[in-house]
Amino acid sequence: MDNHSIEAQGQFDIKKPRVWQVGFLYSLVVILLVFVSTKLQEALQFNIGGLLSEVLLVMLPPLVFLFIFRFDVKKVLRLNKTSFINFALTFGIMIFGIPIVGVFNFINILIAKLLFGTVETTQIPIGSDIAGLLIGMLVIAVSAGICEEVLFRGVIQRGFERFGSIKSILITAVLFGIMHFSFQSLFGTFLLGALIGFLVYKSDSLIIGMFAHFTNNAVAVILNWVSIKMFEYFEKMGVESIKDPTGQDMFSQFQGISITELVVTIAVSLAIITFSTAVFGTLMYGFIKHNSKNVEKVREDQVRVSAKEFLPLIPGLLIVAFVCVNK
Repeated sequence: MDNHSIEAQGQFDIKKPRVWQVGFLYSLVVILLVFVSTKLQEALQFNIGGLLSEVLLVMLPPLVFLFIFRFDVKKVLRLNKTSFINFALTFGIMIFGIPIVGVFNFINILIAKLLFGTVETTQIPIGSDIAGLLIGMLVIAVSAGICEEVLFRGVIQRGFERFGSIKSILITAVLFGIMHFSFQSLFGTFLLGALIGFLVYKSDSLIIGMFAHFTNNAVAVILNWVSIKMFEYFEKMGVESIKDPTGQDMFSQFQGISITELVVTIAVSLAIITFSTAVFGTLMYGFIKHNSKNVEKVREDQVRVSAKEFLPLIPGLLIVAFVCVNK
């Protein structure tokens, strides 16, 4: 047997979580987020409570799970070094992927508008000073990027790899999307989860997933902070037409816009989306080519998984559905 065959066999022999185990883990984290995280944020304010929630309720359970069941933490989590080129490509992919995800988010919001009659925009609760920006980056970009990736791409995606790499990425992305408890952002979070899952699988490094997640959230925090600063500036200048969008139906912002302004807005948006899609595709091609030798071979199980293995997942799904319906 040659070295390549031995290496491939070693990859297949990695002990991975079973479906029932990751299902139980998912339900446990959902329960903790619903019943404990809200209490933490009420008692300790959003920033401290949010940070503790990410570390103690999202990242700690999968780590404890790996140690209890004696998994090889480094191999299961794909804690492998990666190249600077991968970081650079990932940064570009996430930046130019934002307009593409934005299209699906808009469609998602439009569907929510048709179903529920109104869609309210929300802002990330951060301060308008530099300290507020840095704290927001720590809580929303850094902690979420690390903790949520350990849970989803680190452990849960591994558990579903017995169905093959593509199915594991998509199933994990669905669970990632719905655990954000927001129907109007479901499409966007699903696509984000699928993209990060693919990047992790191709690079064979969870570190790339953490960096990708951080980049996405960091951009959101920065844009939100800039919008707050602009609102404050225009308010000081006495510009009454500038309104705080928080809590408003986002479609109401288009009321009163002229046909010319609407056409220009659509034309500019299409140009940005077209350019971003072209660059995104080029960067993805480069990423795939660069990591052609890094991909860990994932073999689909020949033995059929029993339906009983999915039962531990049901409580988490039901709780998510209940929370979303009653929002």
